[in-house]
Amino acid sequence: MKIPSPSRGGSGWGWGYLRMKNIALVGFMGSGKTAVGKVLAERLGYKFIDTDEIIERSEGKTISALFNEEGEQRFREIEARIVRELFGLKRHVISTGGGIVTNKENISNLKKGGLIVWLKAAPETIYNRVSSKTHRPLLNVEDPLETIKKLLTFREPFYAEADVSVDTDGLDVEKIVEVIIKAYDKMSEVRSQK
Repeated sequence: MKIPSPSRGGSGWGWGYLRMKNIALVGFMGSGKTAVGKVLAERLGYKFIDTDEIIERSEGKTISALFNEEGEQRFREIEARIVRELFGLKRHVISTGGGIVTNKENISNLKKGGLIVWLKAAPETIYNRVSSKTHRPLLNVEDPLETIKKLLTFREPFYAEADVSVDTDGLDVEKIVEVIIKAYDKMSEVRSQK
C-alpha cells in the first residue's frame, strides 16, 4: 500500500479535508472498484456512483454497444465529459472505468475533486474475476489474459498517479475497505503531527 504525502500544494490532506472530498477508485476491470466502492461509501456515509453507469444512462447504450458502434475514442471523450461534470460533487465514492486514467485531464480532475485510490490486482486474478463476463469489450479477443497483461503494462504508469494504492489479490471486499480506511487514518495522523 502506498500512502501519500500529507501535504498537497499547501492545502494538506488532513482528515477534515478528505471528509469534504470525493474518493475515486481506479484500476483495471475486475479489480473490485464497484464492489469496494459500494461498501466504502456505506462505511463513510458517502454516496456511491459509477462512471460507466452514468455513461450508459446518458448515452442510452451499454458500454459494449458504445465501443462497438462508436469506438473507444468516442467512449473516452464521453468519459472525460462525465469526469468534468462530477467535479463539483462532494462526499462521493466514484467507481471509474478501467481506462479512465489514460487521459491526463481525467486524473487531474479526479485529484482536484478528492483522493484517488488504485485497486491493484495481478493479471491472473483479473482474468479469473472477469473471464465469465461477456460485456467487457476489450476482452472479446482470442487471448484475453495476454490482452490484460498488455493493457496493464501500458496503464500502470497512469494508475501509479493515484494517491493511494491497494493490492487486492487475496483480499475480500471488507478487508480492502479496511485497508483504505486505515490509509486515511494514517494520513490523518501524519497531518495532525505537522
